Amino acid sequence: MRRTKSYKRIWVLLISVLFTVSFLSIFYTEEISAEKGFQDIGLRVYNGTQIVALAAEPAGTLTSPLRIAKNGVIYGIVLVEPGDANDSGVRIQTSSGIKALRKYVFLPTAYLSIAMSKRRVFLTWYTVTATVTVTENTSSGPPISGVTVQGRWSGGYNATVSGITNANGQVSWTTVGIGEGSWVSFTVNRITTVNNEYDLAGVLSRSIGI
Repeated sequence: MRRTKSYKRIWVLLISVLFTVSFLSIFYTEEISAEKGFQDIGLRVYNGTQIVALAAEPAGTLTSPLRIAKNGVIYGIVLVEPGDANDSGVRIQTSSGIKALRKYVFLPTAYLSIAMSKRRVFLTWYTVTATVTVTENTSSGPPISGVTVQGRWSGGYNATVSGITNANGQVSWTTVGIGEGSWVSFTVNRITTVNNEYDLAGVLSRSIGI
């Protein structure tokens, strides 16, 4: 009888945990968007101090030795080195040593707008300035400051550039002199923090004639 009661208590605990995990998953999914390159499949774990979301590999990508099945799909659970910035605090022993389960980082979508202007510097030669503004989720969202924007010039001027957004979520670059009758484009490729990458929305590329 004691063993039967113990089993019942375990099942009740598991049901309670599953209910809590399900609730948290719905809450997170409604409020914030995906971290680029990883997937939130609703997997939550208590690491001793708080409940954290775990990062899974995108469906169809299986490189992790730790896997889980959900709705008929097998996902790989992302592993990192212990002490990594995205260490969830949960450890697992693998054939290559102890690894940490990677936490899923919820980031707002980086919404972009690009303003371009030209300035004559000498006769038929002009410089072009591209100013990128990064905000949260929509064009009217709060600015995202301190993130690295990577982009490239193409057309009459070719270069790869990067810069960090200021308090207004803006960063600018200016070309060298470009001859009249040409055109240039500026395209944003990535926006990152030290450890994470944003999903992008809005205007990712813009052109201007000289």
